[in-house]
Amino acid sequence: MIYSLLAQNGGSGLDLGSTLTLRGGTPVKDIYKTPGDLVNLIVPNMFVLGGIAVFAMMLLAGFKFISNTSKGKEESLVIFKNAVIGFSVMFCAYWVVQVIKLVTGADIPL
Repeated sequence: MIYSLLAQNGGSGLDLGSTLTLRGGTPVKDIYKTPGDLVNLIVPNMFVLGGIAVFAMMLLAGFKFISNTSKGKEESLVIFKNAVIGFSVMFCAYWVVQVIKLVTGADIPL
C-alpha cells in the first residue's frame, strides 16, 4: 500500500520533453535525450563557479587579514581554511571522475 502511494502517476499525461521548446522551436527532447546529457552540460560549469567562489573567498580572507585587527585575522583564517577545504573537495572530485573515465572508458566531458 505504501508503494502504491509513493509511485503514483501524476495523471496529467503531459510530456515535458516535447512541450518545452528551445529557441527556434526545437523540442527539448531532441537535444537532451537522457538526463545524463543535461548533467554533462551543468557539471563543468559548476566547477567553474566553484573556482570563482574559491578565488573570491581567498580575496576576502586576504583583505580581512590586512585589516590588522585580531578579529579580522581570526575571521580570515577561518575563511581561508574553508576555501582550502572547498578547493580540496573540488580537486578530489575532479580526479575521481578522471580515474573513473580511465578505468571504465566512459565518455564524461570534463
